[in-house]
Amino acid sequence: MSSSLKQGMQLLRAMTRIRMVEEEIARRYPEQEMRCPVHLSIGQEAAAVGICAALKDTDWTFSGHRNHAHYLAKGGDLKAMLAEIYGKATGCCGGKGGSMHLTDRACGFIGATPIVGSTVPIAVGAALTAQREGKGRVVVVFLGDGAMEAGVVHESLNFAALKSLPILFACENNLYSVYSPLGVRQPSNRTIGQVAAGHGVEVIYADGNNVDDIYGKARDAVEKLRVGGMPVFMEMPTYRWREHCGPGYDNNIGYRSEQEFLDWKENDPLRIQAKNTGFSLDSKEISDITLEINSGFEQALIANFPDAAATGNVYAQAKRYDPPSNAGSREISYAEALLEAQDQCLGQDLTTYLMGLGVPDPKGIFGTTLGLQEKHGKQRVFDIPLAENALTGVAIGTAITGLRPILTHQRVDFALVSIDQVVNQAAKWHYMFNGTMSVPMVIRMIIGRGWGQGPQHSQSLHAWFGHIPGLKVIMPTTAFDAKGMLISAIEDDNPVLCLEHRWLYNVKDLVPTDAYRVPLGKARVVRMGTDVTLVGISYMTLECLKAADELQAYGIHAEVVDLRSIRPIDDELLIESVNRTKRLLVVDHADPFCGVASEIVSLIAEKLFSQLISAPEKLALPSYPAPTSHSLADDYYPISDDIVKRVLAQMKSSAEFVPSFQSSTRRRDQPNRDFQGPF
Repeated sequence: MSSSLKQGMQLLRAMTRIRMVEEEIARRYPEQEMRCPVHLSIGQEAAAVGICAALKDTDWTFSGHRNHAHYLAKGGDLKAMLAEIYGKATGCCGGKGGSMHLTDRACGFIGATPIVGSTVPIAVGAALTAQREGKGRVVVVFLGDGAMEAGVVHESLNFAALKSLPILFACENNLYSVYSPLGVRQPSNRTIGQVAAGHGVEVIYADGNNVDDIYGKARDAVEKLRVGGMPVFMEMPTYRWREHCGPGYDNNIGYRSEQEFLDWKENDPLRIQAKNTGFSLDSKEISDITLEINSGFEQALIANFPDAAATGNVYAQAKRYDPPSNAGSREISYAEALLEAQDQCLGQDLTTYLMGLGVPDPKGIFGTTLGLQEKHGKQRVFDIPLAENALTGVAIGTAITGLRPILTHQRVDFALVSIDQVVNQAAKWHYMFNGTMSVPMVIRMIIGRGWGQGPQHSQSLHAWFGHIPGLKVIMPTTAFDAKGMLISAIEDDNPVLCLEHRWLYNVKDLVPTDAYRVPLGKARVVRMGTDVTLVGISYMTLECLKAADELQAYGIHAEVVDLRSIRPIDDELLIESVNRTKRLLVVDHADPFCGVASEIVSLIAEKLFSQLISAPEKLALPSYPAPTSHSLADDYYPISDDIVKRVLAQMKSSAEFVPSFQSSTRRRDQPNRDFQGPF
């Protein structure tokens, strides 16, 4: 028997096994025991088998919602897959992922997620890791024709081509996105492959129902990728027989015809391969596969469901740090402290890297990345395309495969383009894959305030991000905390968002020369007091300190707490402080509705209601977008005077309020006279 015939028979066996597994899923699904969506690949088996047959176990594979065939073709554990679909503790994700989230790191199937196109940038990130390793590893990501309409996929193709990454984009063009045919979604005067070619990747076409054709072309492409070839995009026209989601057929509901279905069914990839090889599986082989499948179902059915304790691994385990030493301190600015933190982490850990728009430019993102590329090299410190969503996915992909990315956005507003990757991927990956992978990454976001930055360059959406389980959100106020907390964030095994107020960049503090760590999730009392607790968030802590000074003239001793961390939040310290003072004012520089200030007020009302002398209050921005004209800013940005007036009212003081000197000597849209624009 020739090796090619033997290979052809193996391919047919693999496709047959996948077909039988999915047909049994379809048969049993109406029993209502599989309580998750299923997207079957019956009719599309050739693409999965042909591609994966060209790979090694050490190669990495990613997929989307229709991923059973890819998982099994790559060598994924059948029993773990079936248990996962049944929501059992023995599932590959411990019952947390279901059919649309499968993983088996042992065979190189890294993960699948159902947001269309969302795994493509993550796979590109994994390819960046593979390139850095230099071991000839190749990455494959499966996607459909619908994903080629997603902007993040085009951003990913561009970056893969830019960096010449070892990745194969395997596009299963099954002509439909849910119920929408290709012809109503995309122009008919070009192929999907031609669109991909515009990004600079190599494009090849294969018969999506001919597994030999797919395997041969994938094998050649993969071998080129192993030695540094350009990224490859393979388009494979094929057809799913079953409905988009579920076990049934949907040829009679009007979006595709019965005749179209029958024509494609005649091109059954199993029948084509049987004809090409002159081979068919005998009764014993069919019986053996049937026994394996039935055993998998039986074990899945009797397995235990996960218990409540299984929901506790939203975050990777936190690290413990020794208290920082102040030895060798000298005075540097907040911006210099951020620069030093990144420099020391890059120097100490070669898996750490830094990317962001403008990272290597002459200004170095307000001085926070200045000189890092020259010192640590262009492979580890580099500029990026204007593609925030994809590059966030790239960061995630590198994080789950062994690197520690730092991604920088020059404004919080710019990061909003990447919300899908931040919220649906980075925040959930550790949990939905049952703790098998962590996502050690930092996203730096700069809050650009004042000097006419206006509605789309001035937002501080820390409450948004703090709402998401799986994310850590920090907002250091001092240069000391900026360095120590950023180092802790870079070394943390969770996605950490570091929001940095632009007005703090020139504020100086004593900062140790050596690396040190400030624990995340801990607030700090920066001034002791007895009459009222002022909780400051980021820059507002400085205004709280000014207000505390001014309140002394009224005989009021305010305690000031620097929150520092939004999630996790330091409930214990907040409760302790307010329990001492019996009064609370939280000062935030964000919209008051559903904000962090509201959360803290709610916490104190719940825990200390009967001990309070007055109702806990909050002071925040008015509920409209940031103004551009400085004439409107005086009614927008709160300062210490506003805090003093609120505290006097809260304490029912009869003293006459006297405006501070600062309120008449500077505009509210700049922290001091030295602060200048334009950016």
